[in-house]
Amino acid sequence: MARLAYFFSTFPKLSETFALSQVQATRALGLACLTVANRRPAAGGYDPGDRELVRTTFYLTPAKPLVYGKALLWVRRQRPQAWVQALTLALTLKDGGRHQRLLHLAHLAGAAVLARFCQAQQVGQVHVHYAYGAASVALFLQALAGIPYSLSIHGSDVLLENPFLEAKLAGARFIVSNCQYHCRQLRGRYPSLAGKRFYVVPGGVDLGRGLWANAVPPAPEGPLRLLLVGRLVPVKGIDLLLEACARLRRQQLPFICRIVGDGPEKSRLQQLVQSLGLGEQVQLLGALYQDEVARLYDWSQVVVLSSRSEGTPMTIIEAMAKARPVVAPRLTAIPEMVAEGKTGFLFEPGAAADLAAKLARLAAESDLRARQGEAARQQAAAKFNLWTNARKFLAILAQEVPALDLHQPLEVQDDIRRNLSPIGHYSLPG
Repeated sequence: MARLAYFFSTFPKLSETFALSQVQATRALGLACLTVANRRPAAGGYDPGDRELVRTTFYLTPAKPLVYGKALLWVRRQRPQAWVQALTLALTLKDGGRHQRLLHLAHLAGAAVLARFCQAQQVGQVHVHYAYGAASVALFLQALAGIPYSLSIHGSDVLLENPFLEAKLAGARFIVSNCQYHCRQLRGRYPSLAGKRFYVVPGGVDLGRGLWANAVPPAPEGPLRLLLVGRLVPVKGIDLLLEACARLRRQQLPFICRIVGDGPEKSRLQQLVQSLGLGEQVQLLGALYQDEVARLYDWSQVVVLSSRSEGTPMTIIEAMAKARPVVAPRLTAIPEMVAEGKTGFLFEPGAAADLAAKLARLAAESDLRARQGEAARQQAAAKFNLWTNARKFLAILAQEVPALDLHQPLEVQDDIRRNLSPIGHYSLPG
C-alpha cells in the first residue's frame, strides 16, 4: 500500500495550526503519512511541543549543491523522457515575473530530491497545503516522477497575487477548499478548472479535549474586552480596528483591546496607537503560543477581524469554539462562517464607523453577547469539529486514491463513508 506525504512550504508553523491539526488527526485515525517541507520554521516560529515534528519532517533546504546534482542525475537516468518534459516545463512556464526560470530550476532540483525520498518511503500521493512554493515543487515532482499531488487551498494563496496559480491548480489531482467561495471564484476566474474536482472541508478544532474543549461564558460586567488575532500586515486592516477603537473612545465607551500577532506593521501600528490616544486601551502583545492565545479567548468578550481580504480565518473558528461572538467584514467566505445577528455581526469592509457601531451595540447588550456566543459554540460543534472534518478528508482520499494505506478498522471505514456523502464533489449550481 502507498503512503501519503503532506507537503508544506514551512512546517510546523505557529500561524498554520489548522494544518498541523489535520496531520495529527488523520494520523490518529490511521492514515499512514509523512511530513515534508521546503524549509524549517525559524527559531520561535513553532510551538515547543512540536519539536518531535521538526525532527521527523523531511526538509528540502538547506541542502548541499551536490545533493541536488546527484538527485537530478538520478532522475535523468531513471526517467529520461520525464526529465526532458519537466525541464521543458521549467524553461517555458511563464507568468511575467523576474528570474522565473531560475526559480523553476530551483524547484525542479527540489522535486528531484523529493522524488528520491518518495521512492524510498513508498509515497504514492503528495498532498500540498497552500498553493505557494511547495505546490510549485509538487508540479515538477509530478512531471519528473509521476507522483500525483492534491492541493488544499486556504485563502491568501488564491485571493492574493500568486505566481503560476492556474498551473498549480490545474495540475492537481483534486482540490480541497475550506469554503464554497473559493470554488466558485476559481472556476469563474480560470476556465481550465471547469472539470476539476473540488471538495469542501472546513477547518476545525478539537472540541472534545485540550484547549478548545471548554468554553467559559464571557463575563457580563466591566469594560468591553476585544481581541484580534492575526499577522501585523496591511491586509489584516488593523489600522481600521484602531480607528474604530478611537471612535469608541470619543463616545466615552469603556473598552480594552488586545492584539496578538507580529509582522512588519508592528512599529507603524504602535505609533498609530499613541497618535490616536489609545495607549491605555490597546495592547500589541506580539506572537504567542497557542495555549496563551486560548487563554486570551477566555479573557475576551468579543473577537474582532478587520481584514481587507480574508479566506476562512482560523480565528473565527477558535472564537466560536470559545463561545465568543465575532465581528468581521462582510467579504469572501466570512458570511459562510459568521451568521449575521446570530453568531456575531458583519460590517461593511473598510468602514470603521460601521465596525465601531457593531462593537458599541455588543458593549451595550451583555445578554446579546452571551446569546451570540452560545450560538457560535453550537455552530463550531456542527461545522468546525476537527474529527468530523478529518474523517471527511479521509473519505476524499479513500475515494480519490484507493491505493493509499489508510489503516482504518471496519467501524471507522463505515464512519468515513457516511461522512463522504455531505461533502462529495463540489459543483456549481446550474
